[in-house]
Amino acid sequence: MREQNRILVLYGSQTFTAQEVAERVWRKTKALGFRGPVQAMDDYPISLLIHEHFVIFVCSTTGQGDEPDNMKKFWKFLLRKSLPPNSLIKLHFGVIGLGDSSYEKFNFAGKKLHKRLKQLGATPLLDIGLCDYQHDLGHDAVLTPWLDQLFTKLKCYFPNLQTDNMNDTFIPKWKVSIIKKEKQIKLDSEYEDIYFARGQKSYYLEANLLKVTKNIRTTEETHFQDVRLITLKTIEDAKLNYKPGDVLNIRPRNSKEDVDDLFGIFKSHNIDLKPYYRLLVEECHDGKLN
Repeated sequence: MREQNRILVLYGSQTFTAQEVAERVWRKTKALGFRGPVQAMDDYPISLLIHEHFVIFVCSTTGQGDEPDNMKKFWKFLLRKSLPPNSLIKLHFGVIGLGDSSYEKFNFAGKKLHKRLKQLGATPLLDIGLCDYQHDLGHDAVLTPWLDQLFTKLKCYFPNLQTDNMNDTFIPKWKVSIIKKEKQIKLDSEYEDIYFARGQKSYYLEANLLKVTKNIRTTEETHFQDVRLITLKTIEDAKLNYKPGDVLNIRPRNSKEDVDDLFGIFKSHNIDLKPYYRLLVEECHDGKLN
């Protein structure tokens, strides 16, 4: 394998599905000996893209054919008219799109990304992979053969690449350490929204301010997918601002009772974990912390 054995994996993900797929792809590249991180597109310094040689993009579509929130800045930069048509002449890339063919603009964001990269001079390693959630095997029906084809194409650039016996050993993306400090202030005052602390949101509403008024199954009882039409109504003085095409994400939280039960189990088994201990979560690339 030649010296520049770097493959960057970038994703645009609205509900974490594309992120999960991107991390699966990243682990496969690690097992093959490649270097390089996996990141949300907006977390990557896009000005460095002109120096990259191999990038795999995993992109979902949200709303009415829109790009995910953590891809918006990246996409806006790519659309600049001032970018010369040979900006990405060094880049070889692959795009895997995650979509649902029941929507009119199926995999629209991935298709736009693939087209724009070509306009900027980048060379596709293979055709875009259009994963369809409607398939009986879900996204994997397209993803699995697409990845096989991708690694076969990479052999043209890395002749010593061995793909026959890929290592299935789990490769961690995160390093987690426990910081044990004496309790100084109440846990509630330390609370931070772990779901949205680093993400983007246009509007946020606590679930206890919403009431479900309708919950109707729209698919046949014999169909494997249970799709629901749910009507929500705000209670008290809460206001819910939205417009057609907006996406509603519902994020569950652990109840206080469940959390107390968990730490009770730790205590009964003499495991030194307290609610006020902190976890230090660090992203790990290529065996080094970044």
